[in-house]
Amino acid sequence: MTKHYKRQIIFIFLIVNVISTYSQKNLFQNKFSKLYNFKIVPKTNLNFKEYYEITIQQSLDHINPKDKFNQRIYVGFKDFNAPTVIVTDGYAIDYASKQDYSNELTTELKANIVVVEHRFFGKSIPDSIDWDLLTMKQAADDYHFIKSILDKILSGKWISSGISKGGQAALSYKMFYPNDIAVAVTYGAAIKNKQSVFSDTILLNLTQTVCGKKVSELQQYLFTHKSILLPYFSDFTSQKKYDFSPLDNEIVMDYMLLELPFSFWQNGNKCEDIPDSTFNTENLVGYLTKIVPPRFFSVNNKKQLESAFYMFYHELGYYEYNTNPFTKYLKRKDYSNKYFAPQNITIQYDNTFHKTVNTFMKSSDSKNVFFIYGQNDPWALQTTTSENVFIVPSGSHKSRIVNFSFEQQADIYNKIKACIK
Repeated sequence: MTKHYKRQIIFIFLIVNVISTYSQKNLFQNKFSKLYNFKIVPKTNLNFKEYYEITIQQSLDHINPKDKFNQRIYVGFKDFNAPTVIVTDGYAIDYASKQDYSNELTTELKANIVVVEHRFFGKSIPDSIDWDLLTMKQAADDYHFIKSILDKILSGKWISSGISKGGQAALSYKMFYPNDIAVAVTYGAAIKNKQSVFSDTILLNLTQTVCGKKVSELQQYLFTHKSILLPYFSDFTSQKKYDFSPLDNEIVMDYMLLELPFSFWQNGNKCEDIPDSTFNTENLVGYLTKIVPPRFFSVNNKKQLESAFYMFYHELGYYEYNTNPFTKYLKRKDYSNKYFAPQNITIQYDNTFHKTVNTFMKSSDSKNVFFIYGQNDPWALQTTTSENVFIVPSGSHKSRIVNFSFEQQADIYNKIKACIK
């Protein structure tokens, strides 16, 4: 055998080996690309064997599925026979592109993951927005279509899961398509029976605690000294180059002071960190901007959240502020959170979704829905359900299963695993 012939044999062997290795490393992509013509881009993720950003051609209106829009999803693959967690995010999903992104359910269950960007958010916004098509039912139809695609590849049972607004989406997916989902696990998802409620009513029991009284005293002190705080706040926002138009700095500060108690409890802030009157003005402003970030009121952020607030005021409900105790300090009369919703349309509240949820929660189909809450989370305080509820003591909107004791974690996961056997 000549040296030239040997080199050819070795070269062919190496090519075959590379092709075989590539094929073994791209098992999901190979199957997906044979079935569908959707754009699929490999990504790096340390927690999955394969990870992809996929652009789905989704129906804009599932009742009349003529027009399409691009919907972004991420798929993390472990095994064809493994269970799959579908994360029904309520917003954009830029976070899912990070190399270390994972989910406590996928880790515990050794599951695949499908992260779905909500319609009308992030990179999943149609060229022309018809607000009538931004509903919980249309979103559930999106998830159903995505599952129907991936069912041809992933054979394990599916778990829907989401946080806050995404938790409501996970619940609604299980509600509208009970046979798609073996179990739904929601975090901080309020199950309500009314459109809106005052934030101080939600927080009533918390405000009676020692910590709650400190928060209320701080809120009152900051309102009383608003004229002194405002120049410092204006300097802060100027340095950050925030654009609040059409709001001015004083109105934004009013909003922040009204929001202070709700955000304090929602995000699990520490009582011992609450400043008192001995703090200087700069530190007081610093604390306020930490608890209620001013960027929330910026033009850019408002634009990103318009779709969410449309849904809040059309189907999901939201909270408002009781301004009566602070009227003499406020620059104007109206401080509704509806300001963050689209301003060029009329939004009518439809209670059909809430009625459907409350009916569903009384049915046998809801037995495999789990609710994870933090004890002090204002959204937990609004919920009306009492079945399969697990509450993290002194927890917040950030509470997860990992925040329970080891014994409680095992109990929750055993219940979830029983649903996907």
